[in-house]
Order: sequence, then structure tokens, then C-alpha cells
Amino acid sequence: MQKVKLTANPQIAVIFKGWSDDWAKESQADQKDMATKFHTVYKIAANAFANGEEVELTFVSALFSDCKQKAEMAAAMNEKVKASLQSDDERAQRIIAKVNTAAQDAAYVVNYLNNVLLQSA
Repeated sequence: MQKVKLTANPQIAVIFKGWSDDWAKESQADQKDMATKFHTVYKIAANAFANGEEVELTFVSALFSDCKQKAEMAAAMNEKVKASLQSDDERAQRIIAKVNTAAQDAAYVVNYLNNVLLQSA
């Protein structure tokens, strides 16, 4: 397995830590559900970027794909929120703001990870 040394990047570490914390609220320690898996992966990513660790290239590639999908799906998610919360515009706007922030963070991470992947090629 090819490894890549990540440069410490506090901004990206904070993004992944935030996502990890969000998933931790949904996960159950005694179960291996998707929430627990996302919490664990994002926690590992947060630590790797906080400390500038060496990780497998496949891990970086998986993070890239996940963040790319998160950025691309934001518009569709916002439309679903609007449709399902037509009667509660205030709540819809709060959720949309959160989705947009996550999409912007994901786009930033995608750009950074793309550079990491290109440098390792």
C-alpha cells in the first residue's frame, strides 16, 4: 500500500472534527452502524490533518470521493429540505444553511485532497 505524508492543516482538521462530532451524536458505541463508521473515519481524518500524519493513499482517495459527493449533493438536498419543510420555513432555512456550510467545507477539502492525490501520482 502506498502511503502519503499529510501536511498538518488545522483548517481541514477542524472540518473533519466537526463532521465527526456531528456523527457522534447519531452513533451508538455498541453498534457498527453507518453513523459510527462516519464518526470513526472523520475522527481519524481530523487527527491525521491535525498532526500531519502518514496515511494510506486509499484513505485520502476515499475522503476525496466522500467530500466530492457531499459538495455535489448539496443542491439536491436543499431542494428536498424545501419541499419537506414548506410549512416551517425558519427550520428549513437553518437546515439549508447547515447543508451549504458543509458543502463549502467539502469543496475546500476536495481542492486540497486533489492536490495531495496529484502530488502522489
